[in-house]
Amino acid sequence: MAFTEEQLRAIKSRGEDLLVSAAAGSGKTTVLVERIIRRILDDKSPVDIDRILVMTFTKAAAEQMKEKIIKAIDEKRAHDPLNRHLIRQSALVHNAKISTIHGFCLDVIRNHFQEIGVDPDFRVADEAEAKLLKKDVLEKVIEEAYEKSDDSFINMVECLAGGKNDNVLEDMLDRLYDFSMSSPEPEEWLRRCEEIYKSPENDTAWLKLIM
Repeated sequence: MAFTEEQLRAIKSRGEDLLVSAAAGSGKTTVLVERIIRRILDDKSPVDIDRILVMTFTKAAAEQMKEKIIKAIDEKRAHDPLNRHLIRQSALVHNAKISTIHGFCLDVIRNHFQEIGVDPDFRVADEAEAKLLKKDVLEKVIEEAYEKSDDSFINMVECLAGGKNDNVLEDMLDRLYDFSMSSPEPEEWLRRCEEIYKSPENDTAWLKLIM
């Protein structure tokens, strides 16, 4: 494809951090593949494909990226079939680190389990199993809070829970947990939320909004 001036800058840029921001369908994946191919085939300092780490957000994107890189290498080999470097890349590309962020992290843990004290037989829970585990933990946390009978907890239950069970409370805590985990520092985010309600003169941000 014919690249724009901005795309060529992203492809050719070296030795610096680079952020590419563009709309969906604008060719970001194609630009990244071209950038990788040019690094592999650089005349002065070529890089083996298995020395490059590529992480995406979805498995589909990772698979698409790998397919495009394999296709690009094959096309280059078609024009230069005896090129030893290209032959080497064709062999290495199947072990290249092109995966989702979660996939890369999982690979690191599996290869270094002994250093972090993890059972090598560990596995990743599926979504349904993870939900059940989280629900069990949430129920246990609430049960332990009832046993302690802390005044602030009992007051929260009286304000928020309704009916004969704690379903509303559990749902709210579950949503609060999920929302906080979208922050890079969930505990700090929760602390800041609490601070909004604190003020010696009761002049809180929420009170101002209500007034």
